[in-house]
Amino acid sequence: AVVSTQSTGDVALPSQQPYSVSKICKARLFFVSAPSKLTQEILTDVFCRFSDLIDIQIVPGTAYGYIRYGIKESADAAKMLLDGANVAGSVLRISYADDENGNKRAKTDH
Repeated sequence: AVVSTQSTGDVALPSQQPYSVSKICKARLFFVSAPSKLTQEILTDVFCRFSDLIDIQIVPGTAYGYIRYGIKESADAAKMLLDGANVAGSVLRISYADDENGNKRAKTDH
C-alpha cells in the first residue's frame, strides 16, 4: 500500500505486522481524518504496518479516535510516516494521546 504526504510525496508502507500478543499498551496515538471518516478496515490496514498494534478505537459518529501499540517505537514510526499523509482521500493528523508518563494530554484549542 502507498500513502501520500505533502513533504515526501508517495510513501510505500512497510508490510503488515502481527498484532500485539501482550495487550500491554506502551504508547497511544490520537488521530483525526479530514475531510471524511476512514473505515476501521482502512485504518487497520494502515496502522498494522507497524509492529505490536493492539487496537484502533474510532469514537462513534466521528472522524477521530485512538491507536494503541505495545511498543513505543512502533507508535513513533507510525506517527512519523503517517502524520499529514493522504489515505483514501483523507488527510490523517496524528499526535500522541498521552504524555511521557502515560498521562492523558490536556486538550488544547487550535
